[in-house]
Amino acid sequence: MMRFLPETLDLDGPEEDISSAHHGDQDKYTSAIERITFDALDLPCFLVRDDWFDLNGKRKPGVWFCYQSATAAGKPVTPTAIRICSPLYVAAVTHTEDGRYFGRLLRFLDTLGRWRQWAMPMELLRGSGEELRGELLAAGVETEQRHRAKLADYLQWQVPDKVIIAALRTGWTTNGKTFVLPERILGDQDVYLQSDAIHQAASLRCGGEFLQWQQLAAMCIGNSVLMVSICVALAGPLLTKVHQESGGIHWIGDTSTGKTTALVLAASVWGGEDFKRSWRATSNGMESVAVMLSDTCLCLDEINEADPQEIGAIVYCLGNGTGKTRANKIGAARQVQRWRLSILSTGERSISAAMQENGKQAKAGHLMRLLNIPVARRFGVFDELHQFGDGRTLSDHFRTQCARHFGHAGVRFVEYLLQQGDADFVSVLLQLETQFLCPDNQTARAASKFALYAMAGELAIEAGILPWPLGSALSACQAMYQQWMLARGSGLTEHRQILQNVTDFLLKHGDSKFTDKMNPQEKPRADRAGWYVDRAGERIYLFTSAALRDAGGNFDFNRVLEALETAQWIVEHDQGKRSKKTAISGVGKLNLYWLQPNEDGDHA
Repeated sequence: MMRFLPETLDLDGPEEDISSAHHGDQDKYTSAIERITFDALDLPCFLVRDDWFDLNGKRKPGVWFCYQSATAAGKPVTPTAIRICSPLYVAAVTHTEDGRYFGRLLRFLDTLGRWRQWAMPMELLRGSGEELRGELLAAGVETEQRHRAKLADYLQWQVPDKVIIAALRTGWTTNGKTFVLPERILGDQDVYLQSDAIHQAASLRCGGEFLQWQQLAAMCIGNSVLMVSICVALAGPLLTKVHQESGGIHWIGDTSTGKTTALVLAASVWGGEDFKRSWRATSNGMESVAVMLSDTCLCLDEINEADPQEIGAIVYCLGNGTGKTRANKIGAARQVQRWRLSILSTGERSISAAMQENGKQAKAGHLMRLLNIPVARRFGVFDELHQFGDGRTLSDHFRTQCARHFGHAGVRFVEYLLQQGDADFVSVLLQLETQFLCPDNQTARAASKFALYAMAGELAIEAGILPWPLGSALSACQAMYQQWMLARGSGLTEHRQILQNVTDFLLKHGDSKFTDKMNPQEKPRADRAGWYVDRAGERIYLFTSAALRDAGGNFDFNRVLEALETAQWIVEHDQGKRSKKTAISGVGKLNLYWLQPNEDGDHA
């Protein structure tokens, strides 16, 4: 049988930098070189060596396959060794907590002589294994092209005794006691991120100094937009704790107002400049990004760069936290990707305006998942300039410093949450929700988001992460909630959209598609939508069913009628109905909808 040598690995022991030996400087190791004979090996076997060694001649460090080559009858068998790749160990078996999705923890030496680790999914060994070899080559593993097929054999030849838990995405594992980052595990250390790509989510990293970042955070005091941006970024790890769905805020402002600065500041909670991402992506592409950043924050800059056809799908996709159901090659459903995300977005236009460019109307679901808030303050996004002369100078300072100091606050916040154990975060959230006025169910949903952001900020203050006074995060979130309420207007979003759609229809077609009911000889200049009657100086429009469906937009017809009735725009109707059977000269009796738009019902 083949043997895997060495059989045991000390992953926690000191690691020697052997880059000089790995690059061919074998002469300096001649006196200490290890000598091995084929007679000492149980052929066939795989042999792994970190240094140059002697096996019937000097051989490079790496994974070697040793076997006996076949010869003609009567001749002695010739032992042979072929090199597969540079040093690479199979350190442990990995699998998810439910016992599925197995993998192997690989420990390997890159081109610069640095030891690295990767939890590799076993499914990468399917077929020819090109994807696997591509990832290893990109990470600095050197393979022998002539013998590359043997790499898959080596990785599967022996099952290591050590077994560890694998996470398929960043963020909390199922037990909620471990937080997985690409380069770091917070909590239970016996968990690894298992992914198809070694370099996945490299933007989640730390740089610079935490104290320097805290000085930036201190300059946010008095600037509600900046304070809420940081709170939104910190709220990601709390979503699981309080069982909330993904969602966030969309800052709206003219160019050069500083809204991207607020986004950069939020991104610095978790990573560097590359943590900030663009809206220029498809909904499928956003799925992959969401999984890479699960339980943290997704920062999207400038909605104008997005394809208007994709915006609605992206918002729903991110907010629902569930990817598309796809089939594999044999027709079975693949595992659906899932995530939870706090989202911060910017743009010169609202979600509604961006979608209208493609002729689509934003639903209430879009607007509740990503709350549109104007950022016009005293100095762009700023209310307080501190010692700076203008908003541009302050903005430049924030962006420069965020590029140098980043990624510390998010990690420290997760560590603080881990210290709290099984604390009742839901009760804390419910208490904070009482600090927000909620006229209806939709505003209550938005208030719950702002209460979550306030809780994230206040917890970070208690933990000593944010150098703000206690209560300041709550005050900033309340101010931005009021700003959202003011920009949104009162009443349910669907009601206001339906009333606006009908109003727009009348403004566009009122004189061309409606004719005087009392003048049967009058003909419409376009396809008829109905008739009108004038009473006491007010005009009542008599809509046909087809015209009213068209005027209501992409809403269910019963939903349209409900909004019109609630707004008291339906002024006459038969008992138990919303329409009225009306006699039209030369046509007969029709079921028409008698509508009179009125200002009192606009905000019902």
